[in-house]
Amino acid sequence: MRRMKLIIGGVVVVIAGLVVAGVAILSSMDFNQYKGEIAAQAKAATGRDLVIEGDLDLNISLSPKVRVDGVSLTNAKWGSSPYMVKVDSFAAEMQLLPLLFGEIHISEIILIKPEILLETDKNGKGNWVMGTDGAPVKEEAVDNAGSPTLPAVNAIRIEKAKFIYKDGQKGEQTSVVIDQMIATADDIGDPLNLTFKGAFNDHIVSLTGVLGTPEALMLGEAIDVDLTLEAAGTTAKVTGNINEPMSGKGLNLALSAKSENIAKLAELGGAKVGKVGPFEMTGTVSDGQDSYKLAGLNIKIGQSDVSGDVMVSLANKTPYIKIDLASNRLSLKEVLPQSEETEASAEPVKEEAKKSDKIFPSDPLPVDGLKAVNADISYKAKDFILGDFALTNVSDVISLKGGKMTGKHGFGMGDGNFNGHINFDGSRLPAKLDINLVGKDLGLGKSLKDNGITDLIDGAKTQSVIKLKASGKSVAELMASLNGQTLLNVGEGKINSKYINLAGGDLVSELTGALNPFAKKEKFTPLACMVVNLNFENGVADYDKNIAVQTDKMNVTSSGVINLAKETLNIGIKPEPRGDAADLGINAGGLAGMVRLTGPLSSPGVGIDAMGTAKAAMGVGAAIATGGVSLLISGLADKVMSDSSPCDTALGKKSAAKESSSGSTEKKQEKSSNPIGGLLNALGGNN
Repeated sequence: MRRMKLIIGGVVVVIAGLVVAGVAILSSMDFNQYKGEIAAQAKAATGRDLVIEGDLDLNISLSPKVRVDGVSLTNAKWGSSPYMVKVDSFAAEMQLLPLLFGEIHISEIILIKPEILLETDKNGKGNWVMGTDGAPVKEEAVDNAGSPTLPAVNAIRIEKAKFIYKDGQKGEQTSVVIDQMIATADDIGDPLNLTFKGAFNDHIVSLTGVLGTPEALMLGEAIDVDLTLEAAGTTAKVTGNINEPMSGKGLNLALSAKSENIAKLAELGGAKVGKVGPFEMTGTVSDGQDSYKLAGLNIKIGQSDVSGDVMVSLANKTPYIKIDLASNRLSLKEVLPQSEETEASAEPVKEEAKKSDKIFPSDPLPVDGLKAVNADISYKAKDFILGDFALTNVSDVISLKGGKMTGKHGFGMGDGNFNGHINFDGSRLPAKLDINLVGKDLGLGKSLKDNGITDLIDGAKTQSVIKLKASGKSVAELMASLNGQTLLNVGEGKINSKYINLAGGDLVSELTGALNPFAKKEKFTPLACMVVNLNFENGVADYDKNIAVQTDKMNVTSSGVINLAKETLNIGIKPEPRGDAADLGINAGGLAGMVRLTGPLSSPGVGIDAMGTAKAAMGVGAAIATGGVSLLISGLADKVMSDSSPCDTALGKKSAAKESSSGSTEKKQEKSSNPIGGLLNALGGNN
């Protein structure tokens, strides 16, 4: 036993002596002499130059420390900056005793002011692809017979770091600044605690929580996740586990987020919108065989809500997406507020459109995008707020397969309903478009009233039919080949005068003034009916009195040509006074006959019909010569020749009342020997 103690004591003395000798030797060595060798090895491995500007310092103790300043790695030759990585200072502290047993135990790794630039070129190649003269670095064969010895790391600390990502294809840049990031674990098998404070695109971001263990992360084994992210006034949480973190498989995660106004969060993506909120979201993420699923999704924004499931399958060559969503109430005003950028750029876009003669793009339709994915999308909503209108029982079912998209759409509106389909076949060019939509008894006024809007429209029950077909290789070709019918039939009601906007902007003011320069401004315009009944043949609607508006004072009819192929308008608009409103002194009908809307669709203008102008001038001259008798004759003639039921005419119906009235007048004219009656008879016969 005594001899054994002596042997053990001798071994300890020898080991201690070796350690002391080793420390003495290491302390006396100049490690800077190896900088060239280190750089050469880095060059061989990456094809890039590794530059070490500072000294390699080694502090030998029971916890040896190594430190190096001014380390940089050059960028790809095509890169926007000479360096891909620059580090002001790198330091690592290790434990000496585990080294004696072939184990690497790092107490702490410290990075001060690292700057990392990741970027792609115009072809999408990343600067992180290493190699010599563009050739990827060959991986050396690894002996998998034994498990690798992983270093144990207790802590990693990064301070004042900057990461930049440049997308060479999109021309976009993303930056992440780390004020401080600390990752600590008591041991390699203990939970890794994270603390992050920094900024993403100049927005302050913080992250705290637990992310598995260092050992599990390095081996790609299952990890537990419990992270909390705070950014732009939003708090998001992720909890659960990932079975295969390196491959992104085996997901079982619960997600949640909450914010008073997610408009600030939208700024992280570079968008500026109005207030959106308060916002809440919950859901779970899981995966299966080549598929991912977002289940139990529940989103609330203000008084709006969306719930359902989203699934993505990558099992086949073409990815498949299935979306099944529903809402009790959804208001687009709450969910999609007006973008500040859109408001700011609205006028310039409008001016640019005026400068161009074309509004329908002639670029080839991007049908390849429709072929890139197959999808089934279903959405239902009990109440859906679209602008100021309240819709009910909304149902949209869309299917996309092989570039063919079919869609069934329906909703209720003010005790009426709207149903039909929109199909688009983009499987090959020319693409085919088929629209068949029918609206019955759509209560415009009631729909507004249900949404609390009482000063816009009252009544105005509407029928609508849209049956159109087209084919083409571009939007312009689709419009040029359009065939079918569009019908809008609005019934009796009242419309707030300030909201009447047929074409938008200054054009409406100019057109309104030209149609009736003596009109009085009233808050509401009583509407008897309004009809737009256009038939398109190869993109052209050549119509005669198929557009009509009848108010308490005026009948307005329109005839002309709308050419979608040439993108031009040539429309005549004729208002006629009704009843007592017809006795306006100078023949208002004659003045209205001068109004035409002509020019390109992008910038139509209001003109004057030359024949109408001559007729009006002759009428005024005749009035002077006859002492006003001709005005009386003209006014009476207009009353006889005017259409008392312009909406029926626009719908292709014959008005029995009009025929009876006209026939009665003609009989009276035939029996009359009065010159005025004879003139009226002649005018009536020519009509």
